[in-house]
Amino acid sequence: MGDDLLEVVRVDPDAPEASALLQAYLRELSTRLGPGVVAVSTRWADDFRGPGGAVALGWTRGEAVGCAGLRPLGKGTVELKHLFLAPAVRGRGLGRALLTGIEGLAHELGARRIVLDTASPLTEASALYASAGYVAIPRYNAESQCSAWFGKELPGGGD
Repeated sequence: MGDDLLEVVRVDPDAPEASALLQAYLRELSTRLGPGVVAVSTRWADDFRGPGGAVALGWTRGEAVGCAGLRPLGKGTVELKHLFLAPAVRGRGLGRALLTGIEGLAHELGARRIVLDTASPLTEASALYASAGYVAIPRYNAESQCSAWFGKELPGGGD
C-alpha cells in the first residue's frame, strides 16, 4: 500500500467528517439504487452512540476517506452499517483496511459476531465481504432494498 496506510478511528457520530462521508454514501446509494429507494437519515442514528455502538472513520494522508457504523443487536452481535470509501481512493486496498479496522473496533466493543446486509447492485461490497470471510446468512431484518445478508464470527470476540 505504500503511502496509502489507513488509520481507523472511532469518532463522535456528529463529527463533521462523519456527516460528510455519510451524506456522500447516501448520494451514491441513491444513484445506484434509484431515487427514493434510500430512506436513511442523513445523520448517524442514536443507536450508533449507545453502549456497543460506534461510528468510525478511515483516515489516510490527513483526510477522512471512509466511514462505517456499528449498531449493537444484542447477544454479542453488532450490525455493520454504511461502510463507505470515497471513490477517489478506491482500488488501493483501503476498503479491506477499513473493514479490518471496523472488525477490530467491534472486538474492542465486546462483539463476537458481525452481521450486515447489502443490495444487489453493490457487487463490490459483496465481493469484499466474501473475500474477508463473511458468509451468507438468513435474512435478519426487513430492509426492503437489501438482497443479501452476511455474517462473520470474530476470532476471540468479546475477550
